[in-house]
Amino acid sequence: MIIDIHGHLGSINQAPFWAADAFKLEDYCAEAKVDLLCVSSSRSLMYDTVEGNNELDSALKNSHKLLGYVVVNPIFPETLNELQRLKNNPKFRGVKVHPDYHGYDLSSAAVLKFLDLVAEQTGLMLFHVSCMPGTGFAPAMEVAQFAKRHPKTNFILAHMAGIFQNGSYPYFPNLQGCEAVSGLKLKNVFIDTAHYLMYVYPGVMEQMVKLATPDQIVFGTDAPLQGPMQMRFAIEVIQSLKISHSAKAGILGLNAQRILAL
Repeated sequence: MIIDIHGHLGSINQAPFWAADAFKLEDYCAEAKVDLLCVSSSRSLMYDTVEGNNELDSALKNSHKLLGYVVVNPIFPETLNELQRLKNNPKFRGVKVHPDYHGYDLSSAAVLKFLDLVAEQTGLMLFHVSCMPGTGFAPAMEVAQFAKRHPKTNFILAHMAGIFQNGSYPYFPNLQGCEAVSGLKLKNVFIDTAHYLMYVYPGVMEQMVKLATPDQIVFGTDAPLQGPMQMRFAIEVIQSLKISHSAKAGILGLNAQRILAL
């Protein structure tokens, strides 16, 4: 089974080439031979949290390949009520938080108090960990320290734990981010592979598995930012790694299957 842990429903940055409804996402999965795709709502991340969750809720009920993340935002504490969707719709499997888009910092006591309440009510949280210059409100080490406070909840650090988009030297993952996962030895913290440098420079993935063990890595593509061709290439990159077949199977789906409680 191949599970893409990190995707989005809707239009990202209002760009037509980064837009996909549930039917298009399922077509992407079919072309890339991906069995399940876990998505959050682009509308929830960029515009209206509740409206976007409503849109995803409806889409999940008619989808065979999609699972969902509920989006919450501590800037609007009332979005804590959105966690009820985890009980009302079993296709919602966790919670997505995006400090960079929503404009909050994990160093805030009020933010941590809100996120503590979230972590107590879900078994899985996907954290956007910044990979863009000029941002970085949720560094990997801070997310890992937060995860340490909630050992019963699984945490995914997106974008290779915040790989640096350095055009001059783009060949390696974020050492500090990967070390935050491997160094703290937390069994409830994982890194996803959702970053374009994985497609441009396959060596990035080779370095990543040296820094973080394969059982700490889950497959993600950021679809529809990455289309089916790139999704297929990402799978090929993982399959070409010089690691055991069981380790590859773990990255591509078994690790995700476990933390999604499938």
